[in-house]
Parts: sequence; structure tokens; C-alpha cells
Amino acid sequence: MKRISLTNFETLGWIARLGSFTAAAERLNTTQPAISGRVRELESSLGLKLFHRQGRRMELTIQGRELVERMRPLLNQLEDVVMSLENPEAASGIIRIGVGEMVAVTWFGPLMAKLKREMPRVTYQIEVELTVNMRQKLELGQLDLAIVAAPLDANRLVATPLGGLNLLWVCAPTVRALAVKRRLGIAQILATHPLWCLARPSHMYPLAVETLRLHGVSHNDINTCNNLQTMVSMVAGNAGIALLPENLVASRIRRRELVALSDLLPPVPLNFVIARHRDQEQAVIRRIIERTVEESAFLRGGGGAQFADLE
Repeated sequence: MKRISLTNFETLGWIARLGSFTAAAERLNTTQPAISGRVRELESSLGLKLFHRQGRRMELTIQGRELVERMRPLLNQLEDVVMSLENPEAASGIIRIGVGEMVAVTWFGPLMAKLKREMPRVTYQIEVELTVNMRQKLELGQLDLAIVAAPLDANRLVATPLGGLNLLWVCAPTVRALAVKRRLGIAQILATHPLWCLARPSHMYPLAVETLRLHGVSHNDINTCNNLQTMVSMVAGNAGIALLPENLVASRIRRRELVALSDLLPPVPLNFVIARHRDQEQAVIRRIIERTVEESAFLRGGGGAQFADLE
């Protein structure tokens, strides 16, 4: 048997994880022909056929799948050896992280600053997405990590709790003042004003619908927007009522630009996790998860429905 390169083993692992030679080339910062060359070298050294063509795709053979399963722990252990030398500056590669808007605009920046100081050679590709899209990309290997709303029930994903925040029904002060003057109940206020929420795929949408259901209000007229900051501005401008994260509206509430819709309408808790694919066990991934838990502004008390005041 010819001498085998660890780089070729790593290449095979990424092809298996990402599903194509092209995706592996992008991940490893090289070209598709280079990836193909590494596979040919590995096949020649082992005397095995690792891939066969299935339509327009290259699929692992039985021997190829067995090799991938047997070598993955070895590659992870090799990376652990490097990281165990307490030299995180030696870590390198491209890490793809998905994050929702409510985290991206609050404490995610300080987290990334800390990670870049600790592991300066690691390159990050950040995608701001809805939880439903991030979960799918994690399962397909298109993301390495994602900070998503809980619960996360996919068998192929591993989730580490980060805590949670409160969602509040808020409106402009004039809306609440008029409701108090007219002695309107919660159901009447919800039924007679424009309602806003993140679009249907988000975890916030069914929480909004449940509040309306409890008060006998139809959810058919909910207006949706895919940007939380825009909704904050619209509601502050008297465009209606919205279910919004407490951390995004705290400063406007203090300035009386927004108010809670009603003292009788309780906050809605929403918890979060940082998730990875079950196969992603590299030391650099574990270190990022540890730092995320440390830097998270979510609080773990009160059922995970609190948020540190960042302002």
C-alpha cells in the first residue's frame, strides 16, 4: 500500500459530510479538480473504488461509506491533539454559523470579537436566517453551528441550551392610552388594531397565534415582516401592535416610545440553543460552543425566559 496523506482522508470526510466535490472544495479553500485529484490518490493508495456515479451525482460505494465511518473519529482525535496543546491560535479553517436576527443585533458581535482574538486563523461565514432554514442547513451539512430557537428535535443534531428571552406584545403609548380611556379589554384591543409578527416559518408566529386563540381573536389578519428592527420602528410609529423580543424594545420602553400592550397580557417565553450536526465533534467546534455559552446574554433563571439588559 502506498503512503496515505491525512489531507486526502480529510477531503473524503468533507465530501461525505457536504455531499459534493464542489462543496468540499469551497470548504477546504481549494478547487474541484484538486479535490478530485485527492480522491484519485486515495483510491490508488487503498486499491478501492470510493465513489460511483449515480445520475449526475457521485455517491460513496459500500467500501467508501465504511472508510468514512472508521476514519472520522481518527480525524477528530488528531484535531483534539492539536487543540489540547492549549494553542487555540493554531486552529484554522472555515466555520459556517447560522444566527437569528434577535441574537445577531445584540450579543453576537462581542462573541465573534472574542472568538477572533482567541482563534485568529479561523475564518467565519455568518448567515442570518430563520430557525427553520438553519435547522435544514445543519442537517444538510451547509452550516456547522447555529443559534436557534428551541426545541430542536432532529435526531442528527445536538443542542446545547443557551437560556431564553421574553417576547412582549407592545404598542405606541397612544394606542394603550386610548384603550384605557375606552375601557377596552385585551381581546377588543387585539381585534381592532393591525397586528404584526415575524413571518410564518419563524418560531414567533405560532406563539402569536396562540395568544390570539386564547383571547378568541382570529389570526387571519396578522401582518408579517421578516425584519425585527423594521417592526420595532413601525409599531413605535403607531402602525399597530407587535409581538417583539424584550431585548430589542427595552430602550424604547424606557423612553416611552413603546409600552406593553397590557399588564394582564403575560410575556411569552422563547428559549434558545446552539446546535451542531452529530458528526461535528471537532475540538474547534466544541470550543466555539463553550464560548457561546459563556458569552450568551440569555439568562438561565426563571424558566429561561429572561434576557440580560444590554443597553
